Amino acid sequence: MNQPLCRALTKQGASCRAPSLPNYDTCLSHTPELAGKVAEARRRGGTMAAKVRILEGKRLKLDSPAAVVKFTSGVVQDCLAGTVEVEVARTTLYGLGILLKAVEQARASDVEQMLAEVRALVNEVRTRRRA
Repeated sequence: MNQPLCRALTKQGASCRAPSLPNYDTCLSHTPELAGKVAEARRRGGTMAAKVRILEGKRLKLDSPAAVVKFTSGVVQDCLAGTVEVEVARTTLYGLGILLKAVEQARASDVEQMLAEVRALVNEVRTRRRA
């Protein structure tokens, strides 16, 4: 399906190559009636991106249950203070729940491995004593 292209010119004077909107001869960027909506959408996008960057600045080594709990507490506090959007906090907290389970499983696996090594050492010591 060949969609018609925008008939507007770019700032450099070249023909815009974006597809035109249905019932318009221009694309979203070049439709004057939609300029307010486009500006609002860009503002919202910039605001959300800034709020995500706030979280990115708080990257910590989340490799223990205590570290995950501490970070979770910070996200909750930031959400309550209004510095992190509820949607961003919700998504982050969901991911932290998954991360916490993974960290706990990794720790349980490490404990099982260490226990197996201790048992092997105990058996080795018992074998030496019998000989």
